[in-house]
Amino acid sequence: MRAVASKLSKEIRFTESRCDLLLVDYCFCTYPHNSLCFASSLINLTGMTDRRQHQMTNEIKVVYKPDDTDTADVVREAAKRALALIRESWSLEKPQDCRIYIMTSWWGFFFQSTPWIWRIGLAATLPLWSFRARRVWPYSAAWTQNYGRRVAIGIKPPRLLEVSDKSIGKLLYVEEKDSQAKLQQLTCHELTHACSVQLKLPAWLNEGLAMVTVDRFLGKQTIRDDTLEVIGSFKPRGRPPSYRQQSRLSAEAIAYHTAIGYWIVRYLEEVHPGFLKQKMTSHIASQTWDYEISAVLGIEPGVFWSTIPDVLIAHFNKTK
Repeated sequence: MRAVASKLSKEIRFTESRCDLLLVDYCFCTYPHNSLCFASSLINLTGMTDRRQHQMTNEIKVVYKPDDTDTADVVREAAKRALALIRESWSLEKPQDCRIYIMTSWWGFFFQSTPWIWRIGLAATLPLWSFRARRVWPYSAAWTQNYGRRVAIGIKPPRLLEVSDKSIGKLLYVEEKDSQAKLQQLTCHELTHACSVQLKLPAWLNEGLAMVTVDRFLGKQTIRDDTLEVIGSFKPRGRPPSYRQQSRLSAEAIAYHTAIGYWIVRYLEEVHPGFLKQKMTSHIASQTWDYEISAVLGIEPGVFWSTIPDVLIAHFNKTK
Protein backbone atom coordinates (compact mmCIF):
# COMPACT_ATOMS: atom_id res chain seq x y z
CA MET A 1 0.00 0.00 0.00
CA ARG A 2 2.81 2.42 0.84
CA ALA A 3 4.39 1.79 -2.57
CA VAL A 4 1.12 2.45 -4.37
CA ALA A 5 0.55 5.61 -2.35
CA SER A 6 4.05 6.79 -3.16
CA LYS A 7 3.42 6.27 -6.88
CA LEU A 8 0.14 8.15 -6.67
CA SER A 9 1.66 11.08 -4.82
CA LYS A 10 3.99 11.51 -7.81
CA GLU A 11 1.54 10.81 -10.63
CA ILE A 12 -1.65 12.15 -9.06
CA ARG A 13 -0.50 15.66 -8.81
CA PHE A 14 -3.30 17.23 -10.74
CA THR A 15 -0.84 17.45 -13.60
CA GLU A 16 0.25 20.97 -13.78
CA SER A 17 -3.25 20.92 -14.37
CA ARG A 18 -6.33 22.70 -13.70
CA CYS A 19 -7.01 20.51 -10.87
CA ASP A 20 -4.06 18.60 -9.97
CA LEU A 21 -4.88 15.10 -9.45
CA LEU A 22 -3.39 14.15 -12.69
CA LEU A 23 -6.42 15.87 -13.95
CA VAL A 24 -5.35 16.71 -17.46
CA ASP A 25 -8.17 19.08 -18.24
CA TYR A 26 -11.41 20.55 -17.09
CA CYS A 27 -13.94 22.35 -19.26
CA PHE A 28 -15.63 25.39 -17.74
CA CYS A 29 -19.35 25.43 -17.35
CA THR A 30 -21.42 27.75 -19.46
CA TYR A 31 -24.08 25.92 -18.05
CA PRO A 32 -18.83 18.49 0.97
CA HIS A 33 -17.72 15.07 1.45
CA ASN A 34 -15.38 13.70 4.08
CA SER A 35 -13.09 10.69 4.44
CA LEU A 36 -15.95 8.52 5.68
CA CYS A 37 -17.81 9.16 2.42
CA PHE A 38 -14.81 7.95 0.46
CA ALA A 39 -14.41 4.87 2.61
CA SER A 40 -18.06 4.06 2.08
CA SER A 41 -17.82 4.51 -1.66
CA LEU A 42 -14.81 2.22 -1.79
CA ILE A 43 -16.60 -0.51 0.10
CA ASN A 44 -19.65 -0.24 -2.17
CA LEU A 45 -17.69 0.16 -5.38
CA THR A 46 -18.67 -3.18 -6.88
CA GLY A 47 -22.32 -2.57 -6.22
CA MET A 48 -22.14 0.88 -7.77
CA THR A 49 -20.53 -0.50 -10.89
CA ASP A 50 -23.19 -3.19 -11.21
CA ARG A 51 -25.93 -0.57 -11.19
CA ARG A 52 -24.33 1.36 -14.03
CA GLN A 53 -24.83 0.76 -17.72
CA HIS A 54 -22.01 0.36 -20.23
CA GLN A 55 -22.00 1.10 -23.94
CA MET A 56 -19.10 0.83 -26.38
CA THR A 57 -18.35 3.52 -28.96
CA ASN A 58 -15.46 2.67 -31.27
CA GLU A 59 -13.93 0.87 -28.26
CA ILE A 60 -14.64 3.75 -25.88
CA LYS A 61 -16.75 2.62 -22.93
CA VAL A 62 -19.53 5.02 -21.88
CA VAL A 63 -20.46 4.44 -18.23
CA TYR A 64 -23.64 5.88 -16.75
CA LYS A 65 -26.50 5.37 -14.32
CA PRO A 66 -29.88 4.24 -15.70
CA ASP A 67 -31.30 7.73 -15.05
CA ASP A 68 -28.75 9.18 -17.47
CA THR A 69 -29.47 6.94 -20.47
CA ASP A 70 -30.54 9.86 -22.69
CA THR A 71 -27.35 11.76 -21.86
CA ALA A 72 -25.24 8.68 -22.59
CA ASP A 73 -26.91 8.24 -25.99
CA VAL A 74 -26.04 11.81 -27.00
CA VAL A 75 -22.46 11.43 -25.75
CA ARG A 76 -22.00 8.10 -27.52
CA GLU A 77 -23.09 9.44 -30.90
CA ALA A 78 -21.02 12.62 -30.47
CA ALA A 79 -17.95 10.55 -29.60
CA LYS A 80 -18.14 8.63 -32.87
CA ARG A 81 -18.13 11.82 -34.93
CA ALA A 82 -15.56 13.56 -32.75
CA LEU A 83 -12.99 10.74 -33.01
CA ALA A 84 -13.15 10.85 -36.80
CA LEU A 85 -12.78 14.65 -36.80
CA ILE A 86 -9.83 14.60 -34.38
CA ARG A 87 -8.06 12.04 -36.53
CA GLU A 88 -8.69 14.06 -39.69
CA SER A 89 -7.76 17.43 -38.17
CA TRP A 90 -4.71 16.55 -36.08
CA SER A 91 -3.70 12.94 -36.93
CA LEU A 92 -4.42 11.97 -33.33
CA GLU A 93 -5.77 8.58 -32.31
CA LYS A 94 -7.78 7.67 -29.24
CA PRO A 95 -5.99 6.19 -26.22
CA GLN A 96 -5.94 2.41 -26.02
CA ASP A 97 -8.16 2.44 -22.92
CA CYS A 98 -10.51 5.43 -23.01
CA ARG A 99 -13.71 5.69 -20.98
CA ILE A 100 -16.41 8.33 -20.66
CA TYR A 101 -18.33 8.63 -17.40
CA ILE A 102 -21.55 10.56 -16.99
CA MET A 103 -20.48 11.96 -13.63
CA THR A 104 -22.75 13.15 -10.84
CA SER A 105 -20.09 13.75 -8.16
CA TRP A 106 -16.36 14.38 -8.23
CA TRP A 107 -15.53 11.65 -5.73
CA GLY A 108 -17.75 9.15 -7.55
CA PHE A 109 -15.97 9.87 -10.83
CA PHE A 110 -12.48 9.39 -9.39
CA PHE A 111 -13.23 6.15 -7.59
CA GLN A 112 -15.24 4.74 -10.48
CA SER A 113 -12.69 5.64 -13.13
CA THR A 114 -9.51 4.74 -11.23
CA PRO A 115 -7.90 1.37 -12.13
CA TRP A 116 -8.22 -1.12 -9.28
CA ILE A 117 -4.53 -1.12 -8.44
CA TRP A 118 -4.66 2.65 -7.84
CA ARG A 119 -7.72 2.79 -5.60
CA ILE A 120 -6.15 2.06 -2.23
CA GLY A 121 -3.45 4.60 -2.92
CA LEU A 122 -6.06 7.11 -4.09
CA ALA A 123 -7.89 6.80 -0.77
CA ALA A 124 -4.61 6.96 1.18
CA THR A 125 -3.56 10.19 -0.53
CA LEU A 126 -7.03 11.76 -0.36
CA PRO A 127 -5.94 14.84 1.64
CA LEU A 128 -3.31 15.64 -1.00
CA TRP A 129 -5.72 16.08 -3.89
CA SER A 130 -9.34 16.26 -2.71
CA PHE A 131 -9.25 19.97 -1.86
CA ARG A 132 -8.46 20.95 -5.43
CA ALA A 133 -11.00 18.53 -6.86
CA ARG A 134 -13.72 20.01 -4.62
CA ARG A 135 -12.65 23.52 -5.58
CA VAL A 136 -13.00 23.06 -9.35
CA TRP A 137 -16.11 20.85 -9.27
CA PRO A 138 -18.68 23.70 -9.07
CA TYR A 139 -17.50 25.40 -12.28
CA SER A 140 -16.34 22.35 -14.24
CA ALA A 141 -18.68 20.98 -16.89
CA ALA A 142 -16.33 18.14 -17.79
CA TRP A 143 -12.76 16.98 -17.27
CA THR A 144 -10.19 14.46 -18.43
CA GLN A 145 -8.07 12.31 -16.14
CA ASN A 146 -4.93 10.42 -17.13
CA TYR A 147 -4.18 7.16 -15.30
CA GLY A 148 -1.22 6.05 -17.38
CA ARG A 149 -2.65 3.56 -19.86
CA ARG A 150 -6.21 4.59 -19.08
CA VAL A 151 -7.71 7.97 -19.89
CA ALA A 152 -11.06 8.74 -18.27
CA ILE A 153 -13.43 11.55 -19.22
CA GLY A 154 -16.12 12.85 -16.89
CA ILE A 155 -19.10 14.81 -18.27
CA LYS A 156 -21.89 16.23 -16.14
CA PRO A 157 -25.49 15.50 -17.20
CA PRO A 158 -27.71 18.47 -18.15
CA ARG A 159 -29.37 18.69 -14.71
CA LEU A 160 -25.98 19.35 -13.10
CA LEU A 161 -24.77 21.66 -15.88
CA GLU A 162 -27.78 23.86 -15.21
CA VAL A 163 -26.77 24.50 -11.60
CA SER A 164 -23.02 24.78 -12.18
CA ASP A 165 -21.09 28.01 -11.64
CA LYS A 166 -20.92 29.77 -15.02
CA SER A 167 -18.80 32.76 -13.96
CA ILE A 168 -15.79 31.69 -16.03
CA GLY A 169 -17.60 30.00 -18.91
CA LYS A 170 -19.75 33.04 -19.69
CA LEU A 171 -16.60 35.09 -20.30
CA LEU A 172 -15.43 32.62 -22.95
CA TYR A 173 -18.26 30.80 -24.66
CA VAL A 174 -21.15 31.82 -26.86
CA GLU A 175 -24.22 30.84 -24.87
CA GLU A 176 -25.58 27.44 -25.90
CA LYS A 177 -29.16 26.85 -24.78
CA ASP A 178 -29.58 23.47 -26.48
CA SER A 179 -28.58 20.88 -23.88
CA GLN A 180 -27.82 18.24 -26.51
CA ALA A 181 -25.53 20.60 -28.43
CA LYS A 182 -23.79 21.41 -25.14
CA LEU A 183 -23.20 17.71 -24.44
CA GLN A 184 -21.82 17.26 -27.95
CA GLN A 185 -19.51 20.23 -27.41
CA LEU A 186 -18.20 18.83 -24.13
CA THR A 187 -17.70 15.35 -25.59
CA CYS A 188 -15.69 16.65 -28.53
CA HIS A 189 -13.65 19.01 -26.33
CA GLU A 190 -12.68 16.33 -23.83
CA LEU A 191 -11.98 13.67 -26.47
CA THR A 192 -9.54 16.08 -28.11
CA HIS A 193 -7.71 16.30 -24.79
CA ALA A 194 -7.83 12.54 -24.36
CA CYS A 195 -6.35 11.93 -27.80
CA SER A 196 -3.51 14.40 -27.22
CA VAL A 197 -2.79 13.54 -23.58
CA GLN A 198 0.46 11.73 -24.38
CA LEU A 199 1.83 14.90 -26.03
CA LYS A 200 1.77 16.85 -22.74
CA LEU A 201 0.80 20.05 -24.54
CA PRO A 202 1.09 23.36 -22.69
CA ALA A 203 -2.25 24.44 -21.21
CA TRP A 204 -2.92 27.26 -23.69
CA LEU A 205 -2.34 25.01 -26.71
CA ASN A 206 -4.24 22.13 -25.15
CA GLU A 207 -7.31 24.33 -24.73
CA GLY A 208 -6.94 26.10 -28.07
CA LEU A 209 -6.77 22.81 -29.94
CA ALA A 210 -9.88 21.48 -28.22
CA MET A 211 -11.92 24.65 -28.76
CA VAL A 212 -11.07 24.90 -32.46
CA THR A 213 -11.98 21.22 -32.86
CA VAL A 214 -15.37 21.93 -31.27
CA ASP A 215 -15.95 24.80 -33.73
CA ARG A 216 -15.37 22.38 -36.59
CA PHE A 217 -17.54 19.72 -34.98
CA LEU A 218 -20.53 22.06 -34.57
CA GLY A 219 -19.87 24.07 -37.73
CA LYS A 220 -19.92 27.39 -35.88
CA GLN A 221 -17.79 29.59 -33.66
CA THR A 222 -18.31 28.74 -29.99
CA ILE A 223 -15.94 31.32 -28.47
CA ARG A 224 -17.12 34.90 -27.97
CA ASP A 225 -15.81 37.54 -30.39
CA ASP A 226 -15.21 39.94 -27.53
CA THR A 227 -12.51 37.67 -26.11
CA LEU A 228 -10.32 39.39 -28.72
CA GLU A 229 -10.85 42.61 -26.81
CA VAL A 230 -9.91 40.79 -23.61
CA ILE A 231 -6.58 39.58 -24.99
CA GLY A 232 -5.87 43.08 -26.31
CA SER A 233 -6.44 44.88 -23.02
CA PHE A 234 -5.26 42.31 -20.47
CA LYS A 235 -2.09 43.14 -18.56
CA PRO A 236 0.55 41.98 -17.95
CA ARG A 237 1.23 40.07 -21.14
CA GLY A 238 3.38 37.02 -20.66
CA ARG A 239 3.62 33.29 -21.20
CA PRO A 240 0.36 31.61 -20.16
CA PRO A 241 0.52 29.67 -16.89
CA SER A 242 0.19 25.94 -16.37
CA TYR A 243 -3.12 24.45 -15.27
CA ARG A 244 -1.91 24.27 -11.68
CA GLN A 245 -1.05 27.98 -11.76
CA GLN A 246 -4.34 28.86 -13.47
CA SER A 247 -6.35 27.44 -10.59
CA ARG A 248 -5.14 30.30 -8.41
CA LEU A 249 -6.00 33.10 -10.88
CA SER A 250 -9.05 35.33 -11.22
CA ALA A 251 -11.86 34.45 -13.63
CA GLU A 252 -10.73 37.23 -15.98
CA ALA A 253 -7.13 35.97 -16.03
CA ILE A 254 -8.23 32.39 -16.70
CA ALA A 255 -10.46 33.62 -19.52
CA TYR A 256 -7.55 35.54 -21.07
CA HIS A 257 -5.09 32.67 -20.95
CA THR A 258 -7.68 30.24 -22.32
CA ALA A 259 -8.93 32.55 -25.08
CA ILE A 260 -5.47 33.38 -26.38
CA GLY A 261 -4.84 29.69 -27.02
CA TYR A 262 -8.01 29.50 -29.10
CA TRP A 263 -7.15 32.52 -31.24
CA ILE A 264 -3.54 31.38 -31.77
CA VAL A 265 -4.67 27.97 -33.00
CA ARG A 266 -7.25 29.55 -35.30
CA TYR A 267 -4.64 31.96 -36.63
CA LEU A 268 -2.15 29.18 -37.32
CA GLU A 269 -4.80 27.15 -39.11
CA GLU A 270 -5.59 30.11 -41.37
CA VAL A 271 -2.07 31.32 -42.18
CA HIS A 272 -0.17 28.02 -41.94
CA PRO A 273 -2.73 25.24 -42.50
CA GLY A 274 -1.36 21.81 -41.67
CA PHE A 275 1.46 23.13 -39.47
CA LEU A 276 -0.09 21.95 -36.20
CA LYS A 277 -1.21 18.65 -37.67
CA GLN A 278 2.34 17.92 -38.80
CA LYS A 279 3.81 18.95 -35.45
CA MET A 280 1.37 16.75 -33.51
CA THR A 281 3.16 13.71 -34.90
CA SER A 282 6.65 15.08 -34.22
CA HIS A 283 6.70 14.50 -30.44
CA ILE A 284 7.73 18.05 -29.59
CA ALA A 285 8.69 18.70 -25.96
CA SER A 286 6.07 20.76 -24.13
CA GLN A 287 8.46 23.62 -23.38
CA THR A 288 9.52 24.05 -27.04
CA TRP A 289 6.10 24.74 -28.56
CA ASP A 290 6.53 28.49 -28.05
CA TYR A 291 9.73 28.45 -30.11
CA GLU A 292 8.25 26.30 -32.88
CA ILE A 293 5.25 28.60 -33.26
CA SER A 294 7.19 31.86 -32.96
CA ALA A 295 9.57 30.58 -35.65
CA VAL A 296 6.84 29.75 -38.16
CA LEU A 297 5.17 33.11 -37.51
CA GLY A 298 8.43 35.05 -37.79
CA ILE A 299 8.24 36.51 -34.28
CA GLU A 300 11.26 36.66 -31.98
CA PRO A 301 10.77 34.13 -29.13
CA GLY A 302 11.68 36.70 -26.49
CA VAL A 303 8.80 38.99 -27.45
CA PHE A 304 6.32 36.40 -28.67
CA TRP A 305 3.82 36.67 -25.81
CA SER A 306 3.93 40.47 -25.71
CA THR A 307 3.47 40.68 -29.49
CA ILE A 308 1.03 37.92 -30.44
CA PRO A 309 -2.13 39.57 -29.00
CA ASP A 310 -1.74 42.54 -31.37
CA VAL A 311 -1.05 40.21 -34.30
CA LEU A 312 -4.23 38.26 -33.58
CA ILE A 313 -6.39 41.36 -33.18
CA ALA A 314 -5.13 42.90 -36.43
CA HIS A 315 -5.72 39.67 -38.36
CA PHE A 316 -9.20 38.83 -37.13
CA ASN A 317 -10.48 42.41 -37.20
CA LYS A 318 -9.42 42.50 -40.86
CA THR A 319 -11.20 39.24 -41.71
CA LYS A 320 -14.51 40.14 -40.07
